[in-house]
Amino acid sequence: MVRLFTTWLVPVAFTLLGFGLNIKSATAQMIDEFSATYDVLAFSRSVTPSITASTLSGTSTDAPYGLTTINGLTYSVVDPITGFFRFNTDPTVFGLQNIPSSEVVFGSGTNKLFGTDSATGIIDFASLTATATGIFTITGGEGIFTGASGTLNFSEVDTLSLDPTIPTRARATVNGIIYVPPVQKVPEPTVTTTLLAIGLIASSFELRKRYSRNRR
Repeated sequence: MVRLFTTWLVPVAFTLLGFGLNIKSATAQMIDEFSATYDVLAFSRSVTPSITASTLSGTSTDAPYGLTTINGLTYSVVDPITGFFRFNTDPTVFGLQNIPSSEVVFGSGTNKLFGTDSATGIIDFASLTATATGIFTITGGEGIFTGASGTLNFSEVDTLSLDPTIPTRARATVNGIIYVPPVQKVPEPTVTTTLLAIGLIASSFELRKRYSRNRR
């Protein structure tokens, strides 16, 4: 009987010890709302007679989490008659098969977001302005955004120039939800539960000693 009791008691002690650990749930997700406005410069070059590659760089004064910069490379095609245009970080969308895909990066410090973008817009040739709307698809990140996912909607107004040496200026508003996996914490036992578990283990050894003396 004592042996059976001891065999049962020790697993119970470790079970109680497990309940005393502070472990964050691995299934929960932290959701961060994001909203910011960026002033962007786009320097463009021709890749083919109809496809342009634009290098983007911009800053924000209201972006949270330290994501105050934006940098990237996009490819675009413009209809010179209607003014309709579209751009994408994936060059294969425009039939460019031998060029690697690019990305957009928010932030330049510890916290960063990585993503791709896709957008469409229209150019007003009379005023040399353009408007566009699109989506950033988040593919990952660094710092507090490690493993991030989600989508950010954006809209922008561009000021164009007929001089190729002068970059396009854009004011882009970005907003959406960022999903971030929880940070796994190292288990830390609480004092009360640990003492209880140790007491139960000690009791099992004492019962075993008494049982051994009684058999002599």
